Amino acid sequence: MGAWGTLLATIAGAAIALVGQHLVKRAEEQARMSELLLEQCVAVAASSSDFRDRIWEERHLGLEGRVAGWDLSALRLATARLQILSKDDTLLASLDQLNKAGRRLGSSWRRGDVNDADYAELWDRHNAALKQFLAASGRAVRRRMSLA
Repeated sequence: MGAWGTLLATIAGAAIALVGQHLVKRAEEQARMSELLLEQCVAVAASSSDFRDRIWEERHLGLEGRVAGWDLSALRLATARLQILSKDDTLLASLDQLNKAGRRLGSSWRRGDVNDADYAELWDRHNAALKQFLAASGRAVRRRMSLA
C-alpha cells in the first residue's frame, strides 16, 4: 500500500505542477496581449496627434512639407494590428471614426481649399474623435489587463 500511496502522491504532484505551469503560461500570454493592445493604441493616438501637429505647423507657422513628411504607413500598420488584436466594438468604432476624421482633415488640407470655418470644424471633429479613441482605448486596455 505504501508504494501505491507514493505513486499516487507523485502523480498528483506532477498534475498540480503541470496545471500550475499552464496557468502561469496563460497569464503571461494574456499580459503580453494586453501590452500589445496598449502599444497599438498608443501608436495610433501618437500618429494621429503627430498628423494634427504637422497640419498646425503648416497652417500657423508657415512650415512647408510637414504633412507630406508624415508617416501614413505607421498609422495603417498600427490600425491593422489593433483590428486584429481587439474585438471590442466600441474601440474599433472609435478607431474607425478617428481614421475617417483624419482622412477628412487631411484630404481637405491637401486640396488646399479649406477656409477658416471648415478648417475649424474638421479640426474639432478630429480632436473629438481622438479623445473618444483615447477613452475607448483606456477602457479596452484596462479591461484586458484585469483579465490577465
